[in-house]
Amino acid sequence: MRKIRYEEMLPAEFLDAVQHMPVFIVPLGLLEWHADHLPLGQDALKAHGICLRIAEKLDGGIVLPPVYFGRPGFSTYTGTLTFSEALVNLMLSELCQQLKKVGAKVIVFMVGHYGPLQEQCIERAAMILARENPDIRIIAHRECDGVEIDGEMPCDHAGKWETSMFMSMYPELAHMELLRDPPLPQKLYPNAPLDFYRESADWVWETDVHASNPELGRRAVEAAAQNFAGEILTALREL
Repeated sequence: MRKIRYEEMLPAEFLDAVQHMPVFIVPLGLLEWHADHLPLGQDALKAHGICLRIAEKLDGGIVLPPVYFGRPGFSTYTGTLTFSEALVNLMLSELCQQLKKVGAKVIVFMVGHYGPLQEQCIERAAMILARENPDIRIIAHRECDGVEIDGEMPCDHAGKWETSMFMSMYPELAHMELLRDPPLPQKLYPNAPLDFYRESADWVWETDVHASNPELGRRAVEAAAQNFAGEILTALREL
């Protein structure tokens, strides 16, 4: 199988990969608290794992390393780092130009970190980039958009869905033995910059985290990867 990770390619392998399928897939996440059982990099690692699965399904495409710069976010919770819209917009704009320079025809921004500030920022940036670069195609949305598992969108924060997906892709990093309900106190930074959500110190699960399991996560990952792969193939046909 051909290499799909940008950072691992030799120059000749990179040129061949671009020639074979000029698709660049960017996993977007954050360093953010995800309860006691998941690592701070969960969002970006989750997105990266799904991006790799997309490229495997396509037998092509180039997956970039995870991006950990994003909008809030539980800014006051343990270990969380959040950034301004200006920084995120500049990063995406310059990244788009760099990828276009090296041959990109389709750029995918996989949004693995949720919340209105992040989602709306990426949506606005993608619209601007698409308008400014009509010769390429931009695909940008959450991995869960357009996906249903047993009638449910696989979307939450450190709950059943993210935990299950993480268990399926990174079993060594999902520590269910450390799961606490409620979690340990996590609101540590009362004067945090970019504290837009003013989140409560009392955590409430969106979904039943105790129902998490690797098979459910595998199904969610496969469905998300299949959905994106279909969008990418459509975009390639439209070029």
